[in-house]
Amino acid sequence: MLNQWGTRRVMVLTDTNVAGLYSQHFEALSSAFECRTLVISAGEESKNMEQLARIWERMLDFGMDKSDTLILFGGGTICDLGGFAAATFKRGVHVVNCPTTLLAMIDAAVGGKTSINFEHIKNCIGVVRQPDYILPANPAFLHTLADSELRSGLGEMIKYALIASPELFEQLCGMKTLAAEAIQPEWIEWCVAYKQKVVALDPEDHKERHILNFGHTFGHALESYYLEIDQPVTHGEAVAIGMVYESQLSMQYAGLSEIQFYRIKDLICRFYDVPEMSEDLMKQLKPYLLQDKKNSGGEINFTLLREIGNATINNFIQIF
Repeated sequence: MLNQWGTRRVMVLTDTNVAGLYSQHFEALSSAFECRTLVISAGEESKNMEQLARIWERMLDFGMDKSDTLILFGGGTICDLGGFAAATFKRGVHVVNCPTTLLAMIDAAVGGKTSINFEHIKNCIGVVRQPDYILPANPAFLHTLADSELRSGLGEMIKYALIASPELFEQLCGMKTLAAEAIQPEWIEWCVAYKQKVVALDPEDHKERHILNFGHTFGHALESYYLEIDQPVTHGEAVAIGMVYESQLSMQYAGLSEIQFYRIKDLICRFYDVPEMSEDLMKQLKPYLLQDKKNSGGEINFTLLREIGNATINNFIQIF
């Protein structure tokens, strides 16, 4: 594959969580290509201009050109940050995503959304640029993840169930404890296939792809707020909390039944601490919600639920 692209130089971008565990996976590359590895600090805090410039500098020093390849080996931060670096360096080098977390396997590595955070706003600057190749998800990676990383991926998995699969929702409701062995490979495969189908309909995120935003309007606001006060939460945890809040709105604006709302809340609260949707918290989140990139005409854009497995997009609501 790399030979077909005319690649001579390969840079592997990874983070401090996985560099030591999996460095042997890429040793064979050095016999066929000029190779370098760049390790950045793990976590959402690395999605910034400083780290982006550092990647560009290393790519420039390495002499990479448009035929060369950046391999993104890690979780959501690596996919987002590395994908943006690759898309913008010399207007684009080849990208191979190798997801090692549940979140990356079912979400960040698929669909081509790349970004960094800016001025405490989540994913404020970025482009949509599809990866050239995505290595198939390897569930064996899940056994080395911290509980927080498993919960982060589970948040996105619950989202897929709520917007498109009552069957997956029922299966997740049957999971009493969260562990790597509890995550079924067929769940991962279904989530990946579903996202790929949606992205194929709307690669540039203009309409149909908005269905994937359920839980993310509040979720991104929560991530931004907690990052600014130096109490960062994982993406999936923020989305999980956001899904409870947006399910509440769904009762008022989309017809979600109270019975289904409490089923959703019960499942999410089994694995996450969900703060009350208080007036004080809404005051803290207001500036971030108003900066959401999906907004229009001063109204906040939500994806809501009519029922479990049936979502409605582009609900513009003036909540302040």
